[in-house]
Amino acid sequence: MERGANTKGRQGLTDGVIISSRVRLARNLAGERFVNSADSETLERVFKRCAEALAKTRKMRGGTLCKMEDLPERDRLMLLETRKVSSDLLDLAIGPRGLYLSKDASCGAMINEEDHLRIFAMGSGLSLSRLWRTVNAFDDDIESRLEYAFSGKYGYLTACPTNAGTGMRASLMMHLPGLVLTCDMEKVVRGVNQLGMTFRGEYGEGSKSPDGIYQLSNQQTMGIAEEDIIGKIVKFGKKIREFELDARDRLRYDNPVFLADKICRAHSILTSCRMIDTFEAASHLSTLRMAADMGFFDAETGQLDAFLTGIQPAHICAGFGAELSSESAPARDAARADFLRGEISRFPAPDVSELIRRGAR
Repeated sequence: MERGANTKGRQGLTDGVIISSRVRLARNLAGERFVNSADSETLERVFKRCAEALAKTRKMRGGTLCKMEDLPERDRLMLLETRKVSSDLLDLAIGPRGLYLSKDASCGAMINEEDHLRIFAMGSGLSLSRLWRTVNAFDDDIESRLEYAFSGKYGYLTACPTNAGTGMRASLMMHLPGLVLTCDMEKVVRGVNQLGMTFRGEYGEGSKSPDGIYQLSNQQTMGIAEEDIIGKIVKFGKKIREFELDARDRLRYDNPVFLADKICRAHSILTSCRMIDTFEAASHLSTLRMAADMGFFDAETGQLDAFLTGIQPAHICAGFGAELSSESAPARDAARADFLRGEISRFPAPDVSELIRRGAR
């Protein structure tokens, strides 16, 4: 087979790199102090005003308002693990905080996070243009009920100056294990930063990516139109996707035994382990996700995505009755291993015969 050819299994080689898209808008209410300088009375008032306005929008019909302080810790963490909220929203020391989530969970707004409102829409694959239309209409509906803090010179005013202007963050969640394994990730991150974009871990700023999943997003929010932000992220998201596919090709053709060993080792550990922590489990699932995408493992990448969420601490606690405390970590690790052994064993073992033959040449 020619180098760069598109080998397809259940999932094509060109599928699965761009996992999902998200568009977020930061907004604050006119005449109210920002969250970082507001007193409890102000935060209570802002929360009430925002919640009432959101309840009247078309997008939130049938939706759910979750006040963070009313939720058990496990439920709050499950929202974080499914990327519905940020880690900042879970800091209960700062006034009333909440999430208004649409009925289909594809759209929502965080209340009293860093800004009074963080409005978002999320979807699978490369869908930023569609999501921008959705969140723009949602934002207009909210703005018809609330007056935003806005400057004719600077645009929408935000708690952090880096968000001022459009207040937009457009992001792609990307699976990039090939670039990690070929040691090219650092070079790509530097290039992205020089172009006014950024890579973060899948759970936001400061988070690690043991599973090779990264968020590509814009840094510039002022002096550039929303459509241009979307266009830039789409353009470079596609380019990084090409880099990832090229990295996987290089692994396939230049280092096939290494790739075969990586895949088989991941499968062996996940089907035989008796205790495994989140970090190690995510790393091995990432390898199998890449193997599925390259046609070496007969599984749908969507199924493996569900496992990547299911192994997170709060989800393990919900599914197996484990506790969240640090003392309960061994019990969670054992429950995680039981879960993975049962699920991964349902699939046929990876077929890496092509890689073994190539390595023997």
